[in-house]
Amino acid sequence: MQSLNSERQGSSPNIPLKIENMTLKEKINADYIAAFKAKDTVAKSALSGLKAKILEAEKAGSAGNELSESDLLKILISTTKQRKQSIEAFTNAGRTDLAEHESAELAIIEKYMPKLMTDQEIESALLELVKSLPEEFNKQKTMGMLMGNFNKKYPGLADGKTLKKIVEKTVS
Repeated sequence: MQSLNSERQGSSPNIPLKIENMTLKEKINADYIAAFKAKDTVAKSALSGLKAKILEAEKAGSAGNELSESDLLKILISTTKQRKQSIEAFTNAGRTDLAEHESAELAIIEKYMPKLMTDQEIESALLELVKSLPEEFNKQKTMGMLMGNFNKKYPGLADGKTLKKIVEKTVS
């Protein structure tokens, strides 16, 4: 066992295993195992649900293909959106205990989301995208095109409400 441990960690068993080049799926799996060992029920529950969604998406895909990082990001985005909706529903129903549990699990899942862009970064990205639009445009159609193009180019990097507010300001 000592030799296996030394191979994984380097020359000394006290040097930690480097995990910098792990994929998102590998990080989720490693964190799930760590939460399981630490008996962290909230993290274990959140990561277990996330792993289940990833497995379901992989099985739905063609012949056991691995999901790309962008596919995993889409799963994270939909999962966080669902959790936020659940928190709102539980809060409106007066179930603060369930809302707090969902909030705790959401905090775990959000650790895997990319850092959101600032309003200024979103605005400058939108201004670049506006240059690619036709000169004559319908305001409503343009807003949809801008939001769609932004989300394709920068998936998960902006909150939907913030993006909509900035798009409305940019198109006006």
